[in-house]
Amino acid sequence: MKRSPELIPLSKEHHESLVLAKKCQRIAAAGKHGDIELLCQQIVRTFSGKWEQHFRSEETGIFLLAEAHGGEMAILCGQLREEHDRLREIHRAMKGGDCSGLNAFGELLQTHTRKEERELFPLLEASFSDEQLLLATAKHKKQKGDATNVIKLSLTSCLL
Repeated sequence: MKRSPELIPLSKEHHESLVLAKKCQRIAAAGKHGDIELLCQQIVRTFSGKWEQHFRSEETGIFLLAEAHGGEMAILCGQLREEHDRLREIHRAMKGGDCSGLNAFGELLQTHTRKEERELFPLLEASFSDEQLLLATAKHKKQKGDATNVIKLSLTSCLL
């Protein structure tokens, strides 16, 4: 699928989220408590530096642009915000040691990501100029640059 250059950085992160979503579902289905706990710990360590920043940049960038347009895009962004909030809730439970939501986290992350890629992004590309999308994603690009070292440290700690 051809993607607007301004949305490619978000799409690349969406690919990473789909990989994580599948891993959550696979590990949860296997039911091995130790593996479930390890993956939950990994999510807890990386959530703020990776996924929370991703959510915030969407919410303060492309969602605001889409919501200002109104109609179907505004409704869709409302749903996506609610999904971000639900993912945050599951993360908070994991942070508190409750890993029972691992499969739900994976399923929601997968459907949420596909909704952004298959529904929101095509609407954005059809409704806004490259310049408008560039402005809406500029904050994401800055945050991503600022967060690179935090993410690298988080991923390194997951591998150790």
